[in-house]
Amino acid sequence: MSFSDLPFSYGPFAPHWVPKQYIENYFSSHHTDSYLITNTTVESITKSKSPDPNSEPIWSLILRRYNAVNQQDEWWKEDFDAVIIANGHYSVPYVPQVAGLEEYIRIYPDRVMHSKQFRSATDFTNQRIIVIGNSASGKDITTALVSEAAFPIYQSRRTPSRWDGDNPPPGVEWKPIITRYDPSGEIIFADGSVIAGDKIDKIIYCTGYKPSFPFWNVQQNGRQLYDYREDRLVGSYLHTFFSDLPTLAIIGIPRVLTFRSMEYQAIAVARVWSGRRSLPPTEEQERWERSRADLTKRERRRFHDIPWDNGDTCHYLQALFDISGLPTLDGAGRYPPVLDAKTRWAIQNIKKYPEPGKTREKDGFVVVESSELKDSLHFI
Repeated sequence: MSFSDLPFSYGPFAPHWVPKQYIENYFSSHHTDSYLITNTTVESITKSKSPDPNSEPIWSLILRRYNAVNQQDEWWKEDFDAVIIANGHYSVPYVPQVAGLEEYIRIYPDRVMHSKQFRSATDFTNQRIIVIGNSASGKDITTALVSEAAFPIYQSRRTPSRWDGDNPPPGVEWKPIITRYDPSGEIIFADGSVIAGDKIDKIIYCTGYKPSFPFWNVQQNGRQLYDYREDRLVGSYLHTFFSDLPTLAIIGIPRVLTFRSMEYQAIAVARVWSGRRSLPPTEEQERWERSRADLTKRERRRFHDIPWDNGDTCHYLQALFDISGLPTLDGAGRYPPVLDAKTRWAIQNIKKYPEPGKTREKDGFVVVESSELKDSLHFI
């Protein structure tokens, strides 16, 4: 979880302030702070005709910044030859549709929240909680609440995770998905069980986020940037380029090796836009998108999820590596980081941490793996 030129000195379960500080330090170490314009909102990105008929279209950005002295917003426009979108995609909370949920929130407005609003387990001392979700945030929040909330903490799971044993940890009761919310306050689960409204203080949805591009002007740009039904970018190549918009790129969308994959993307974009390297023909880029869409639909996984175990990550990074090529003889440019033996070991052993109820053999010894050790790893 780092860029190759500045190691990330932390374990696999880093609290949020650690990567935040890492990013700030990264800018400082490269003396790029002066290029940052903070407290500024991009209100609109639109494609405009270039004054040169032989050039690609330019991008017009409408920007807004609050002037604290005048106590009013300042708006202005700037034009750019190319734009990289790197606004992240863990900002807009996703809550799945459940029968009766909207009415339930109207009747009990302070009862339902998203994990994005979670700050500390001490905010929920002695409260009766339902946690919805069994991925990283769902498990971490449930584990944190055990020390503060009233028992049992209900955790609604669609499927078990690899960390789950045969029984829930002390203080936790597993429930299936919620199928309906009743105006009376009752919560109905898929197995027919019911929890009365007066038995619950908070419902915390740990169900992830959706990408959001409110600045993308669909009408003026002639198309969508993201297809929310298909849950993927439109017209993307290698999750980075756009086959029909050669001066637009996006970094950070694929769910893969975080900062390291972003580094591969950034180097590839820089090489192409500097004119030192080129992308394959448009037809080949479009063929890649169709092929990936077909593959991920067959395998019932998300278009932008890139798993390590099946070799998808290596193929993806190799493609970006091939586009990037080598720096110039005089050192201009940057090497794409190699996946050497040490890096591969780290990635392959991300899942080396103990799973409850399972054993493994190491150096001729049988290692018994306990749920207590598993729980402690959340706080490493």
